[in-house]
Amino acid sequence: MIHFKDDLPNKDSNLIYIYQDLSVNEMQKEVEKLMSALGYKHLGQGLFERGSRTKRLLFGAFCKYFKFRVSIEDHTNGEIKVTVKKDTTGLSGGAIGVNQVKKEFFNLSQAFRTI
Repeated sequence: MIHFKDDLPNKDSNLIYIYQDLSVNEMQKEVEKLMSALGYKHLGQGLFERGSRTKRLLFGAFCKYFKFRVSIEDHTNGEIKVTVKKDTTGLSGGAIGVNQVKKEFFNLSQAFRTI
């Protein structure tokens, strides 16, 4: 069952989604499952990372590195508000790295609609 209800207008560096029929704990489990399936490891406190920061600094855009922060909170009428924020810009990979982060951010925006 898809719990996604709506996405809110936001800035370029944030994704804001509204979900229904889930508790905050259930939503946390769903987010962890989704991010794990996408290859991310959970660093705690809503922080998810994929790739190696050290390799990205050494080899630039040849090594992918993504880091996102996901916050989950109660919204109105028993709904859940999920905010996904970029925690890296990709500048260490140059222009290609910035585009990689933008593309990954778009992919995440599509993936979060499937919860």
